[in-house]
Amino acid sequence: MTHHAIAIDGPAASGKSTLARALAARLGLIMVNSGAMYRAVTWKILSEKIDPKDSTAVVERLRHMEIKGGHDGLLSTITIDGQDPTPFLRDPEINANVSAISAIPQVRDRLVALQRDYLESTHVVMEGRDIGSVVFPDTPFKIYIDADPAVRSERRSEDGEVDSVEKRDAADSSRKTAPLMIADGATLLDTSKLSPEGVVDAAINILRKQGFPIPRKSPVGETRGWMRWMYWLGWMSFGAAYRTLFGLRLEGMENLITSGPVLIASNHQSFLDPPLIGNLYKDEMVFFARKTLFKGPAKWVYPQWNAVPVDQDRPDMSSMKTVIRKLREGWRVLVFPEGQRTLDGSIGEAAPGVGLIAAKAGVPIQPVRISGADLALPRGSGKVRLARIQVTVGKPIILSEAELKSYTGKEGYEALTKRIMDAIKAL
Repeated sequence: MTHHAIAIDGPAASGKSTLARALAARLGLIMVNSGAMYRAVTWKILSEKIDPKDSTAVVERLRHMEIKGGHDGLLSTITIDGQDPTPFLRDPEINANVSAISAIPQVRDRLVALQRDYLESTHVVMEGRDIGSVVFPDTPFKIYIDADPAVRSERRSEDGEVDSVEKRDAADSSRKTAPLMIADGATLLDTSKLSPEGVVDAAINILRKQGFPIPRKSPVGETRGWMRWMYWLGWMSFGAAYRTLFGLRLEGMENLITSGPVLIASNHQSFLDPPLIGNLYKDEMVFFARKTLFKGPAKWVYPQWNAVPVDQDRPDMSSMKTVIRKLREGWRVLVFPEGQRTLDGSIGEAAPGVGLIAAKAGVPIQPVRISGADLALPRGSGKVRLARIQVTVGKPIILSEAELKSYTGKEGYEALTKRIMDAIKAL
């Protein structure tokens, strides 16, 4: 099988990592951050007190260095001598020295070989400074992403990094080995005035023109088949009921992300909500349900519908880790930030857990608002009533690298939860 590589190149703070991560999520591909590999080697050299400018010493250490690349879900990982350097890769000292390490030919040869190894087993979205020119010069899918230097400097500052983009550009562009350049066949994408969502949409259009096979289904649908019969039976039955009994109306379907992992965040009005959201898609998704519902026949049926039990009264980290793992595996996952159904149709307060999940998973967030389901099947009532139901799909929230870094700790998770809930309320 031939595997495809999408090459994304560009200077510092142009938005390469944000775009690559969002594209990987949208297309269900592995995202490989080549810059993290050079930063990892820089971290190792500095941690052992070796002068990064002493290329002879660096090369000698490199000969005995065990470097392993892998992936966690859709994101690449790297270890050096069995150690994970990820928490340190954005330290100022590494920023100041990574260009010197990257300029050493033997370092680039070693890491380029590692980068190419990914394509032996999977499709990839890879970002860096020489992906289209050196790592995968023959791929037809190349994007060179750039932005005004003032914009990039501002982004760099928001990321908490103080190195000059002008100096970094000069170092990357003037090095003898694999200098930063627009590769032959690459399409230039200026991100100066685009939102993260707008950058992804523009990149998708570029890839279509370049002939990349944009999937029509999510990777879940492609790897598991169309639908398992039990899931399909529920999907068909509920879908027919929604259309005939409740006159289901859908708004904003042009905003729906149908490929790759996505965290769907919706208000919660009724037991009808999970299959209601499920009917937006033509393949499977995962949702979470109170564990008290898993009894009798439902104990067998619910897992067939990809329901995962959760303790509503005492949610714990294990449930959240399950959500994050499912997203990293490529699934779309439905969560109800409020945790329980509404009594009067209004949107209630949300727990900060959804913000934690969104920040840790780093996938696109799809806000959705349900209206009328509380009238069709009110909380505390077992009687179904005829009522018009509407589902409105909002524009996805795609978090930039700077935003992911800012949404940490309790206050950060609460802020992200509020952002998600505000997006739902605005629909």
